[in-house]
Parts: sequence; C-alpha cells; structure tokens
Amino acid sequence: MFPLTLMLHPARFFNQVGLGGYTRKGLAVFTATALTQVLASIVYSSKVVYEVALGPYSLARIDLFRPDYLVMSSLTTVFVALVVLVGVGRILGRFLGGTTVPMRVFITATMYLFTIMALVNIVYMGLAYTSPSETYYVMGAEFRDVVFHDARLRWSNESVVNEVEAGVLYAREASVERVYFNGSSVKSGGYTARELDNILKSTSLRAVLKQPQAPPHELPPTIVVEDFVSSGVEAKNIILTSVVAVSNEPGSFLVQLGFVRSFLWRALMSVYLGVMVQTLHKTKTKTTILVIVLAFLAVTYLVPTLF
Repeated sequence: MFPLTLMLHPARFFNQVGLGGYTRKGLAVFTATALTQVLASIVYSSKVVYEVALGPYSLARIDLFRPDYLVMSSLTTVFVALVVLVGVGRILGRFLGGTTVPMRVFITATMYLFTIMALVNIVYMGLAYTSPSETYYVMGAEFRDVVFHDARLRWSNESVVNEVEAGVLYAREASVERVYFNGSSVKSGGYTARELDNILKSTSLRAVLKQPQAPPHELPPTIVVEDFVSSGVEAKNIILTSVVAVSNEPGSFLVQLGFVRSFLWRALMSVYLGVMVQTLHKTKTKTTILVIVLAFLAVTYLVPTLF
C-alpha cells in the first residue's frame, strides 16, 4: 500500500491501516518526514542573511542557524505535531465515536499523515532553493553574557560624565536597539526600501548595560550608554528583539512561501485527521468537522516552527 493512496483515497487507506501490520511503514514515513523537515530548515537558513544595524554592536556575530539548532528545532516540530494530532484525534474519537481501535493502530495511522508534511516540504525546498536570498535588518537585540574587547565607554551619572577604557568589558546583559526621537522602538515587520532608509536616518542607538564589569574599574549595576567603541563583541546568547525586512523585493518571496507552506501542512493534516478519525472511530459528520477545526487550532498554536 503506497502512502500516496492516502491523498487520493483516504477512507480506503485508513480502513486498510486499521487492519494492523503497518507500524514499521508508518514509522518509516514519520522518519522520512523528520528528515525533510531538517533539510527544509537547512535550505531556509542558507537563503537568509542578517545585517546588524546597531553601530559598534554590529560586530557581534549573529549565528542563529547552527546545525544542532536546526536539527533539534525540526525534530521538535514533527514530534510535537505527532503528539498534538494523536491527542486531539484520539480523545474526540474515543468519546464521540461509535467504535474504537487499538492505540498502536491509531498512532500508526497518524504517522502516515506526515506524508502530507513531507510532500509540502519537498515542494518548498525546490521553490526556496531557486529563490533569491533574503536580507533581514536587525534593529534591536539583547546580548547575554557579552564580552567587549578594547572597549571605551562613556555615560552620565547625576550630571557627571564618566568614561572608562578597558581591554575587556563584560556585561551580564546588553540591551541595544534603534529608537525614534520619542523613545519608541522600531517595530518588527516589512518596510519599503525608502521607509527603511528613513528609519536609519531618524533613529539613534539606545544601549543599556546590566551588571557590567571592567576590572579594576568600579562600575554601577546599570549603565545607560552615551558613547561606545569596541574592536570586537562576543556574546553567549543573542535574542533579536526587532527585525525588519524590505517589502516588494525579490527576496520577500521566501517569507510568503514560508507562510503558504506553514498553512498548507497544518490545514491538510487537520482535514485528513478528521477523515482518519471518522474512518477508524465511525464518527458523525459534525464530530469530524469538530476534529478538523480543533486539530488545526492546536497545530497552529501549540506546534513550534522555525519558519
């Protein structure tokens, strides 16, 4: 029984799975889907470029797509999706259905649903690989456990200007962002090239260091930076708080493609889950619709995705 039968004749497919004996094949489908999810993440990461627009703090390396992160986030997506789909379908099927099936059979049938995610991922990879790269501009970031090399720092404290030079300056946290004259931050989103240029011209940097240390200098627990120079920045953790993209550029296709991909696998898997529950548990049409709606909401809000 080829998995593509699922797409064309789902009721017949699930009736066959309900007879048992397809656990290994279902596990193979699930494993293959996890692999396509990892590969899709790798393709996406190869097409995304981050440019840091934070003045002297732009020396920090934005390394969001480490191989271990890509693998773990992809595996998390497929495993959590499996748990959510099994949970929603099984609970509603058992309580509202006319019959029941062994849990092993139900999980096997659910693993076959990941054929849909695999197909969507394959199409996505083909389109994404041939699309132009996309550039994101970082307008705000939080650096955790950050070290600045050859740093010169100036700040004011009770109208007194303080300045420190140090070969190494450490801070527990450094919050850096571009702000407008009224103090508001740049909101993440899409902007035209002209709007982005205006943002860069009409904003300035605001940086706050928490628990800074620069031996042998004594520093206050919090510093609102007025001027800062550094030859290098190393941070253990970087959280992006404001990221903008240029709209109406060739690279914006990748964002739209990601939205379509994310919606498609969630919607299709929810619909086929409804058919699966109806076939295995003999539910009524109203219950099937309820399964579809609740499954879609659950995978949309509970399943984490990288993009």
